[in-house]
Amino acid sequence: MDQTGKPDLKFREPFTWDLTYAFLCRTAFHPLALLVYPALVYLLDKRSSGAPSVYPAPSFTLLRELLSPSSTNAYKWIGLKNINNALTRYARNHGQWRRDRPDWKKDVVVITGGAAGIGKACVEVLSHEKKAKVAVLDLAAPTYAPAPAGAPEILYFKVDVTDAAAVKQVADQIRKRYGDPSIVINCAGIASGSTIFDTDLKNLEKVWRVNTLSNYVTAQEFVPHLVKQNHGHILTVASSASYMCLPQMGEYATSKSAALAFHEVLHGELNARYAAPKVRASICTPTKVRTSLGDGMEDHNMPFLTPNLMPIQVGRAMVNAIDSGLSHYIIMPQFMRILPWMRSVPDWVKRIVQILGHTDTTVTNTSVGRALNNGYGSDWTDELKASREKVLKGLVGK
Repeated sequence: MDQTGKPDLKFREPFTWDLTYAFLCRTAFHPLALLVYPALVYLLDKRSSGAPSVYPAPSFTLLRELLSPSSTNAYKWIGLKNINNALTRYARNHGQWRRDRPDWKKDVVVITGGAAGIGKACVEVLSHEKKAKVAVLDLAAPTYAPAPAGAPEILYFKVDVTDAAAVKQVADQIRKRYGDPSIVINCAGIASGSTIFDTDLKNLEKVWRVNTLSNYVTAQEFVPHLVKQNHGHILTVASSASYMCLPQMGEYATSKSAALAFHEVLHGELNARYAAPKVRASICTPTKVRTSLGDGMEDHNMPFLTPNLMPIQVGRAMVNAIDSGLSHYIIMPQFMRILPWMRSVPDWVKRIVQILGHTDTTVTNTSVGRALNNGYGSDWTDELKASREKVLKGLVGK
């Protein structure tokens, strides 16, 4: 096990639109701004009028008239934004407005693919900051830091998360040690980077099994307990490729689109079929993350709007979503909220976005070869190992 002693959980985000937007949401776009803006206008206008003794008493009509047309539009926009946020929260949580936050001393977390990358970041935040009981299911050797003093041991199980029988055996061990898991994080994911004509069908099946089928395996094994107690959280990691599929990403994009569909179906069934509206279901769809898998993609060309994400950014966002006690739809970075709309815009608009984003060359033989040569998939075994070597050989001379 190549595990470091202490994790680096500090990350200073560079100046990006995400940082700017987060600041505005805490200040100018905050719900309290609906009260502060008119009051400021009233006080400033009263002060500049020079006639405080005859100045009319404050009223809603007066405050509305004091605001200029442009300010009125902005004022309405802030109001509509907050109404939209409230309605979204209400619908996303099946009409359950109150938070149902986890008790980190009692709730048990199961995370697939937690040995490295985004999963590793989640594990370290959960263990070192929340002092949570965490169980990691992965075939790769763990690279996360061991649990700190005073926190429960991080349980690691080397298991194929696509094998329902093997996952059940592991689940029984987790229950015996920590009790029934009530938080499930589906983070396992692999990719290849082959074109459709070059795709190895056995490798395609494995990618689908890891990226999609494993979500069904964990749901069937762990979620019935969440339904029974009407408490818990299941978070699925999909991808921006779930919305906009790029050349040479067929295996990954189709499997992650299926993962997104899995989340949406499960989210609906929790309320409509299982009568468990307080069980939270969240989805995370990041763009390029600086992991060994993300090494197979070129960097974004507009870092202010579409920064390349760090694992700790995504991992912390996922843990924060669970800690909030609400269901979340996490799209990172913020600018990529345009991607779901790409399914409905005219083709010429989509093509403009593709040209501006250089999406045709985001994944190439060069980028795939770089990731493989830097070690991505070096710990794969059996048919995946053979497929990896086949891809490497096929890239020679291209």
